[in-house]
Amino acid sequence: MDSTAMSWREHIRQNMRLALPLMIGQLATIGIWTSDTIAMGWIDSSSLAAGALASRFYQPFFFLALGISLAVGPLVAQGIGAGDERQVRRAFRQGMVIAVALGLVTAPLLLFGEQVLVLLGQDPELAAIGQPFLFWSSFGLPFMFLSVVLRQFLISHQRPMPQVIALIIALAANVALNEAFVSGIGPFPAMGLAGIALATTIVYALLCAGLIAYIAMIQPFRDSRPFQRLWVMDWAVTARLLRIGVPIGLTIVAEAGMFIAVTFLIGLFGTAALAAAAIANQIAAVTFMIPIAIAQASTVRVGNFAGAADRANLSRSAGATFWIGIAATAATMAILLIWPEFLIGLFLTGKDAMFAEVMALALPMLLLTALFQIPDGVQAIAMSVLRGVNDTRIPAIVAITSFWISGVAVGALAGFSLGFGPTGVWGGLLLGLSVASLILTMRMMRAMRRIRDGGRILLA
Repeated sequence: MDSTAMSWREHIRQNMRLALPLMIGQLATIGIWTSDTIAMGWIDSSSLAAGALASRFYQPFFFLALGISLAVGPLVAQGIGAGDERQVRRAFRQGMVIAVALGLVTAPLLLFGEQVLVLLGQDPELAAIGQPFLFWSSFGLPFMFLSVVLRQFLISHQRPMPQVIALIIALAANVALNEAFVSGIGPFPAMGLAGIALATTIVYALLCAGLIAYIAMIQPFRDSRPFQRLWVMDWAVTARLLRIGVPIGLTIVAEAGMFIAVTFLIGLFGTAALAAAAIANQIAAVTFMIPIAIAQASTVRVGNFAGAADRANLSRSAGATFWIGIAATAATMAILLIWPEFLIGLFLTGKDAMFAEVMALALPMLLLTALFQIPDGVQAIAMSVLRGVNDTRIPAIVAITSFWISGVAVGALAGFSLGFGPTGVWGGLLLGLSVASLILTMRMMRAMRRIRDGGRILLA
C-alpha cells in the first residue's frame, strides 16, 4: 500500500518529536551507569579501575540480552502499522518471557567474574575488589532485561514520555542510594563498590514495577490485556524474536565487546591507564545516547511504515533520520573537542594520588572519542533503519568483522607492536567504527532503493 510521501520537513519534525524525549530517556539510562562510575571514582582510582573491570565482565551478557530484547520493538511497531493487535500483544508477551529467562540464566555467571578476569591477565587485586560488585549486580540482570522490553513496548506506540519520566526518577533514586550505600548513611552500612551495585539493582526492580503498573492500568495498553496468560508460550513468535534478535544482540555485543576488549588491553598498562579508559569510555557512552535515541525513533517509524507497506514514507523517514544523526553527532564532537579537561575532571577528585597521570592518559583518548562521534552515530542509525525492515543478519556480520578486525586487532597492533601505548589501543575504535559506518550506510542505501523500486520490504 503506497501513499503520498510526506515532505522532508514533516519527516524531520516527526522524527525529532519522537527522538527528543527518547534522548532524555537514554541520557537518564546512561546517567544511572555514569553516576555509578562517578561514585566509583570518588572512592579512589583503584575502585574506579576495579569497578570498570567488573562492569566489563558482565556487559557482554547484558548486551546480548539487550539486543534480543530490542527485537520486540520492530515487531510491535510493525504490528501497530499493520493494525495487527494480536502480533503486538504476542511480541510483547514473549519478549518479557525471553528477557526474564535470559536474566535468570546469565546471573549465576557473574559469580565467577574474579577468576575469569585473573585468567585474562588482569590485576588479581583489582579483580578481587570488583567481585562484590558483580555479586550484587547479578540480582539486577532480570530486571534490567525486562525494563528494556517494557520500554520498547511504550516507545513502539510512539508514547515515550512515561518511560522517560520513570527513568528520570530512577536516576535520582540511584544517585541517592549510591550516596547511602557507598559511605553508609543512617541504618545503611558502608558497602563501597558493592553498595553501588545494590543501589542499581534496587532501582531497576522499582523501574520494572512502575512500568508494569502503568501498562496494566492506562489506556490504550490496558484494553489489549498485555499481561494475560503470561505462562502460555507462543513458539512461533519466540522463534521470530530470536531470529531477529540474536543478530541484533551479536551486533551490540560486537561493538560493546570492542570497547570491552580495548579496556582489557589497556588494563595491561596499569591502574592509571585503566582508570583513564574507564572515563573515556563512559563519556563516549553518554554521547552515544544521542544517536541511539535517534536510531530508536527511526526503528519505530520505519517499522510502522514497513507494517503498513508504505514504501515512499519508509524511505524518506530513513533519510531524514540519517541527516538528523549527522547533525547531532557533529554537535557532540564539538563539545568533546572544546571541553575535554572539564569532562574528565568530573570523574576524578583532585586529592587522588593518580590524578595527574590519569588526566594525561585520558586527554588523548577523549580527543579520539570526539573524532569517532559521527562514524559511531552513523553506523547506529544505519543499523536501526535496517532493523526496522528486519534486516539484521548481514549487518551483524559486517559489525563483527569491522569492530574486531579493524578495531581491536589494529588497536592492539598500534598499542603494543608500534609502541603507541594505551592511546594507540583506543585509536583502534576510530578505525573500526569508521569502517562499519561506511559499509552499513551503503547497505542501508541499497535497501531503501530496493524498497522504492517495489522489492520486498520485510526480510525476516
